[in-house]
Amino acid sequence: MAVTLTGQEGGLWDVTTRGSTHRFDLDAMTVTRIPGETSGPTVNDRARPLLEIVHCTVGARGYWLMRPDPDEADYLEHYWHLSSSIQSINPAPSD
Repeated sequence: MAVTLTGQEGGLWDVTTRGSTHRFDLDAMTVTRIPGETSGPTVNDRARPLLEIVHCTVGARGYWLMRPDPDEADYLEHYWHLSSSIQSINPAPSD
């Protein structure tokens, strides 16, 4: 288990929060939110290009920035996600 994810690690990582799992593919630089049973859907429930991991540490809230789709780029600088408290950061199995 890792304590912090910066984006420099490479590989696949599962960041588990109180209600969701966030799959980071740091080789492809994408992140996908996978909602848990008690979490509602959001616009981030699909693979999005990752711009920056601002903060991702166990015991704290996570914050990262994602690139908009090409047809949104004229209107939107980036998507952002502020997670609930991060419970764990673990290498993810490749699918």
